[in-house]
Amino acid sequence: MDQKIVEPKTGRVVQLPKVFRNEKELREFRDDVVKKALENPEYREEFLTHIGEGKSFGILVDLKKLGMHVDGIDVVRLEFKFEDGEFVLKTAYPEKGSAVWSYRYVNRYERGWVREG
Repeated sequence: MDQKIVEPKTGRVVQLPKVFRNEKELREFRDDVVKKALENPEYREEFLTHIGEGKSFGILVDLKKLGMHVDGIDVVRLEFKFEDGEFVLKTAYPEKGSAVWSYRYVNRYERGWVREG
């Protein structure tokens, strides 16, 4: 969703792009990514290698491989934990794309918001 972030060093305000209109649309997108990833043999194989109680793991899902297109998002990270014999989705967030920004801290002189696309 769109929001404004302030770069601490310069005080510059950056308006992040709005990719989804509302939380329902975001939820439907996330559910669709998880469903299609589980149907894909490559991603399903990654799940099987992480079976073990209490194990946490992440999977990078390339939307193109799933036949999906969302402006500004190319790759989504899904974070799971294996609990009580089931995979539980803990979080999901965009990893790469023109609408994806991250805060990078290299050292005290080099830091700020950068686009991940």
